[in-house]
Amino acid sequence: MRLWARLAGDREGATLVEFALVAPVFVAMLFGVIESGRLFWVKQTLDEVAYSTARCMSVSSTCDDETKREDFAVDRAAALGITIALEEISTDTDVTCKSVAGSNEVRIDHPVTSAMTGLIPVLPQSLSAEACFPKLG
Repeated sequence: MRLWARLAGDREGATLVEFALVAPVFVAMLFGVIESGRLFWVKQTLDEVAYSTARCMSVSSTCDDETKREDFAVDRAAALGITIALEEISTDTDVTCKSVAGSNEVRIDHPVTSAMTGLIPVLPQSLSAEACFPKLG
């Protein structure tokens, strides 16, 4: 009985036990915030690449055929820190986009890999970006 009373009153090691319970949740939240920020950054970059490519198709002869358009998109993404493959890019010319006829459209579907996918099942498996720009001239 004395042993149990003494153990019940002992507070040494309580902080370590509390930390062991809270630390995994804190670390998961920390990496979740970091991963969410990374996903937002990738999405914003893909949006910018799609817009720049659609604009290039409309105002420049640099993007006058499909190979040049895809190369432009890949190079633009690489300059912003993202690696995209040619098969992730699709371009259409002379389409009606957002009720504007004669527009150029670019769509990028980029697969996303994350170390947090097993822990956070709501993370997307891919990100998409779509942009339109009217033909000028």
